[in-house]
Amino acid sequence: MQLIGFIINPLSGDGRGANIWKEIETHLQMNQIPYVSKITQKAGEAKELAISIIQEHSVKKLILIGGDGTIHEAASGLAHLQKEGIHCSLAVIPAGTGNDFAKAYSIPKQPLQALNTAIAEKKKVQIDLLRGLNELIAVNSIGAGFDGMVAKLTNESSYKKYLNRLGLGKLSYFLTILRVFATYQPCTVWLEVDGTVHELPHTWLAAVANIPFYGGAIQICPSASPHDGMADIVIIQSRGRFRLLPVLFTVYQGKHTNHPAVSFYKGTSISLRTQKPLLIQADGEYAGATPLQITLEPASITVIC
Repeated sequence: MQLIGFIINPLSGDGRGANIWKEIETHLQMNQIPYVSKITQKAGEAKELAISIIQEHSVKKLILIGGDGTIHEAASGLAHLQKEGIHCSLAVIPAGTGNDFAKAYSIPKQPLQALNTAIAEKKKVQIDLLRGLNELIAVNSIGAGFDGMVAKLTNESSYKKYLNRLGLGKLSYFLTILRVFATYQPCTVWLEVDGTVHELPHTWLAAVANIPFYGGAIQICPSASPHDGMADIVIIQSRGRFRLLPVLFTVYQGKHTNHPAVSFYKGTSISLRTQKPLLIQADGEYAGATPLQITLEPASITVIC
């Protein structure tokens, strides 16, 4: 068996990553499965660890133990190496709060089952990436406005850690949504998709999606596919907040799509200018403020699922 690379975020899921790694490492040793591992020590480190573990050990399979933030970082490293002609498949053992990536690819929640899926390698898919400016990469979504603020406040909140300990981490996003919903002020944005500009007043949210899910269970773009060579864009507009209450409670099932406040676009080159700077999230991680420029890169990395 070829050497397998592991990157572990021990703090993901408020310590769940560390517990899962103990279980996985015991299994690897008992079954004499060759591996090399690196453990993240700080935020943003998984990209460099992915690059170093692949370059130093020539691994062809990299398994991540962490959440969407860890995947976000490591995928950036894989995309960087891909451009240099160095290929490595990505697999995931979910250990985060939302685990949107794992849900999109039907990766088992149970750690040993996810490990066996990665080792068996029965299914491999080429997935698209969303590339922004300043080496920004996303595998799930990039959003500006309401969701950018929700992502930032959720990650900074004390209740996220507490709810993770109770196994209710996804509830933290919903609590922040209610907080932000009460005070958020929409603005005009100018969305350009493949050369066509749309002026969109009273915009609450502009999200570019590669998969249907974000925020743990929200089906923001139910038709989004990471294999179709197109990015899906969702815009939510409303002059008043109470008009959006039906959206707030149907988006989890993906049943918001016919609401008059919601519109969708598809394209490969997307830019967003805004009346005022809006917070940006990339795969649930704070990623600065608008303006925003995104290019879809088709079939960029290989995922084992």
